[in-house]
Amino acid sequence: MLATKKDVDFLILRCQQGELAAFTDLFRMHETQVYRLAITILHNEQDAEDVVQDVFLRIFQQINRYQGKSSFKTWLTTIVVNTCRDRLRRKKVRKAFSLDWIRGHASDQDVAQEVSERQDTQQLWSCVNQLDDKLRIPLILHYHERISCDEIGQILGVKTSTIYARLNKARKQLRATYQESLPDVESQLR
Repeated sequence: MLATKKDVDFLILRCQQGELAAFTDLFRMHETQVYRLAITILHNEQDAEDVVQDVFLRIFQQINRYQGKSSFKTWLTTIVVNTCRDRLRRKKVRKAFSLDWIRGHASDQDVAQEVSERQDTQQLWSCVNQLDDKLRIPLILHYHERISCDEIGQILGVKTSTIYARLNKARKQLRATYQESLPDVESQLR
């Protein structure tokens, strides 16, 4: 069941009034979204799980600061991105990307095609992970999380035009990096 904005606003109001059951409902409603974004940014399941805990602890402590000037999703995503950035700054070394969250098997495809598609996906994510965080995070938020450029600007605290420029630069760098990696893939097939 999808919650409407009105449902979420009422749930937040109940949280702000100190109702623990409402906070539990808010957690259940957004836990998967927070985890999915965290693992996409951090590439590590344990770190993503820790971020989920940190994010909801921050929300619990700061729910009274939410004033509804932006959507709750924007406010929540800002907290997730900032928490992930803090963790990346502390680690300074990114771990290998885990593809465990990519699930689902095509029922009618042959094994060779499925393996080829997975390799293409891995190669693409490998190229995405080579991007600087200033380019990688807007790219993930826009294309993976389907967040508008205006909201990404709010989340990252930059102008919308800066987001468009970063996305454009990220696409160009990604295209170049991906095309450079193709000869390596082709040489492995010989």
